Amino acid sequence: MLSRRRAKGASAMIRIVPACVFPGQGSQSVGMLSAWRGERVFVETIDEASDVLDLDLWHLSQHADPAELARTVNTQPLVVAASIAIYRTWQAQSPVAVPWAIGHSVGEISALVAAGALALPDALHIARQRALAMMAAVAPGIGGMAAVIGLDDPTVERLCSACAGDGVLEPVNFNAPGQVVVAGHVPAIERLKVAAREAGAKMVFVLPVSGPFHSSLMQPAAAALARCLDDIRIAAPSLRVLHGNSLEVATEASIKPALVAQLTAPVRWTAMVRHLEADGVTHIVESGPGEVLTNLCRRVAPALSVLPLHLPQGMEAAVLALS
Repeated sequence: MLSRRRAKGASAMIRIVPACVFPGQGSQSVGMLSAWRGERVFVETIDEASDVLDLDLWHLSQHADPAELARTVNTQPLVVAASIAIYRTWQAQSPVAVPWAIGHSVGEISALVAAGALALPDALHIARQRALAMMAAVAPGIGGMAAVIGLDDPTVERLCSACAGDGVLEPVNFNAPGQVVVAGHVPAIERLKVAAREAGAKMVFVLPVSGPFHSSLMQPAAAALARCLDDIRIAAPSLRVLHGNSLEVATEASIKPALVAQLTAPVRWTAMVRHLEADGVTHIVESGPGEVLTNLCRRVAPALSVLPLHLPQGMEAAVLALS
């Protein structure tokens, strides 16, 4: 879009190309929806999602124990519902057309809802079944995930190969320069913690998740999700949605295979953001709870303006910036 702005008394045409990004698991926190309690569009969307899931999302988000909120089967549908509630609220307040929508992990489901490729009830069903399948794929305590801070991607890939032993250890989230998440068997992760520090990592910390998501150990979950998707209707996306592993623009035919493949494939977030930048995107808005992707996008592409929408004042700032 072109935005008309005054510059030193003259009329100037400034090209603004926005994209919307949707977060995944890990962006949730107790109390995260409280600022929107009086916003009609937001409340209606959360109520709709609660009815679909037969789960009180308001209560879950406001009053649940943090461990209960962090359970994958609760977190993934809640993050999708909250992300779409924020997106619908923003769309009701802003006339801006967004050509791009991308999501991190389960956030790709939110992006597909924003693009009209998935109906919200179907998306919530997919998110819940996806979460259940991921939790069931690997027994508790067998696998996990860890974030490696301060090493480049090739070094982390090499360390994963060296530390895997007779198990599995793979880089699964390329989140930003110097930030890679790995997943695999717990003993391999323990070996990596030592090896990465010896290689110069600033920090290696185990993530509070229930399994080795996006690794090859999730193959049983991928098979279960494929069955779940059999009866789901997919429409042609009205926005460009970038698949998180292949970096291909979603089509009606590509969506189901991509959602299945995503469970056992890395999320290439750094490459996704750089793809947007190369396509001429100038502004990114994050539609979801928290600012996880806002911070990552700023690290990946410092020249872009990145605006979180999770609080009303942030949404007001985004509306003004893009008008």
